Amino acid sequence: MKIIQTVEVRQRLTEKSKQQLIQQLTAQKRQLEQQCEQLIFEQKRMEKQTSFPPKQIKEKFEREMQVRRQKIAELDFLLEQLHILPIGSEIKEREVEAIIDVHIGDRWSPQKTIIIEDGIVVDIREG
Repeated sequence: MKIIQTVEVRQRLTEKSKQQLIQQLTAQKRQLEQQCEQLIFEQKRMEKQTSFPPKQIKEKFEREMQVRRQKIAELDFLLEQLHILPIGSEIKEREVEAIIDVHIGDRWSPQKTIIIEDGIVVDIREG
């Protein structure tokens, strides 16, 4: 019998992967900051060009910017944590679905984990 099981993928931190993660998080943060700047520009443009009440426009754009500011704060926290983590630490990268063969008499392993180091699978753990 074949079943679908969730498998956790963990990344073992190396100097190279740590730098890549820092670059990815920093790029995401920079993109969100640019979106905030764009929203401010769009807000000013709309206030000048439309007949909507300025208060309504401001509230709408403020909500959008607040969502991005929250994401920026989360990224700042992740960057802080990443700087603290020692090389060799394992961090959860994602979960994937895998098709597993199950037969009568097999030992049941409820959780499988794949360990990746610099993009290469270095371990598959069961249990």
